[in-house]
Amino acid sequence: MQILSYKLNAYIPFDKDSIEKFLFVCEDAINNITSDEKTVFKLKSATHELLINSLEHGYGKNAGEVCFSMSKKGNIIQLEVSDEGKGFDASILDLEEQNLNQDSLRGRGWGLLIIKKLCDNIQITPNTPRGTKVIVSITN
Repeated sequence: MQILSYKLNAYIPFDKDSIEKFLFVCEDAINNITSDEKTVFKLKSATHELLINSLEHGYGKNAGEVCFSMSKKGNIIQLEVSDEGKGFDASILDLEEQNLNQDSLRGRGWGLLIIKKLCDNIQITPNTPRGTKVIVSITN
């Protein structure tokens, strides 16, 4: 069996056990959508970084609702993580800058830099009615 799409909405407290449980469920879905080791690594890393960003920045290290969804069409896997936190203005961090590196981040955007390096495409948009939605694409 191969999963072609998956969606999980969860209310996650900001504690190690809850974060690990959420990531475990997401990782199980990732392992069922692809068996390519590099793609699995990229998807798991992106999921971890996006979850931490949602809880730390979107909800201020408090509990909050996070939505994880993934779909596969042909050899493209699309991963989406959204929250209903305070939101993020993506224009303050130019992910399209060709020379983006750790020196240009000034303490913010590390997770997004990691994701940009791992994934083929990243889109950051407001989540309606509130929060942030991040969609990444990876060629399997």
